[in-house]
Amino acid sequence: MNFVAYRGLFAKTEGRGLHKFLLGVFFATLAMGGVLLAFSLRFNFLNAEFRLAFSLMLALSFILFSFVLFSNLIIVAFRPVTKRVFSESRRKFLRFYLDVTILILAFSYFFKGMYNASHVPEVKRQNIVLKGLKSPLRIAMITDIHLGDFLGVPFAKALVERINLLNADAVVIVGDIADLPPSRLGEYIAPFAEFKSRYGTFYAPGNHEYYNGIEGTLKEIKKIGIQILGNESVSIGGINLAGVYDLIGYRYKFYEPDLEAALKNTDKNLPTVLLAHQPKFIKYMHKDVDLVLCGHTHGGQIFPFSLLVKLDQKYLAGLYQVNDKMQVYVSRGAGFWGPPVRVLAPSEISLLELKGE
Repeated sequence: MNFVAYRGLFAKTEGRGLHKFLLGVFFATLAMGGVLLAFSLRFNFLNAEFRLAFSLMLALSFILFSFVLFSNLIIVAFRPVTKRVFSESRRKFLRFYLDVTILILAFSYFFKGMYNASHVPEVKRQNIVLKGLKSPLRIAMITDIHLGDFLGVPFAKALVERINLLNADAVVIVGDIADLPPSRLGEYIAPFAEFKSRYGTFYAPGNHEYYNGIEGTLKEIKKIGIQILGNESVSIGGINLAGVYDLIGYRYKFYEPDLEAALKNTDKNLPTVLLAHQPKFIKYMHKDVDLVLCGHTHGGQIFPFSLLVKLDQKYLAGLYQVNDKMQVYVSRGAGFWGPPVRVLAPSEISLLELKGE
């Protein structure tokens, strides 16, 4: 990405020796930051400040690459026209100012993304019709909180305050609650014991819980009174609320998702809502439910990275009709992972207003 951006900027301007050298140093630094970040994810040798800095460098690399690639595709497409209309010196002049504009726009995009990620998410209200639901039900949903070195206890408290104002019938947390080992988790999630709702707070694991030790993580979550739906179900407010472990359990060979077990004790006369962290779990489902609640995608977090996410996860963000019976709602998540940058994929607290036909 950095090589493409380096080659694409100011490629045709005169006297480019010094600024090309400085650009080369700049992009080499960005590339080094990305490499160190990648190794730190495997060997965990960076402190929080360096992880933050290198994460931001990776985000900036992607944004610059995207802007340069898009602008150069436009230039190539219109090259026959510009050659007929403008002289060579005029084309070089216009190209220089186009490159300056690209840099300004890319850095503006980057800083706006940082601003977006630093705020407590707004509430997104979504009406959903469920066949067979006899009375309305309000579910507050959060996913992908990723508490840790960047989003701490104050952020958790702010989420609780905002959700408690919604007077929800139930609160559900659909995976990736934190990026912390169990030994540190308790302090960060303690505010979640203060969620207020009629039926309580329910949780299904995400993939990041496995990375940090899922057994210890589940113990800490149980300590604060959150009910874990790991291949289990409960009956609340006229629905079956079920949950499965995350798909990554297949890779780890433990805590694997088991839809059959999750639905075993459900009431066939009630609509069923399933908590499953990754939307692509739907591909593994051998039977339908009425509604699947997912996260994981972050809505792409940084456009146009969302286009790549959609290749992996068919459902990116919002409400989808899967078939005649089943719907899926995918939250963009409350926090962020990696760089604290969100562009065209705002974080959210979802308030799902379930109603019968």
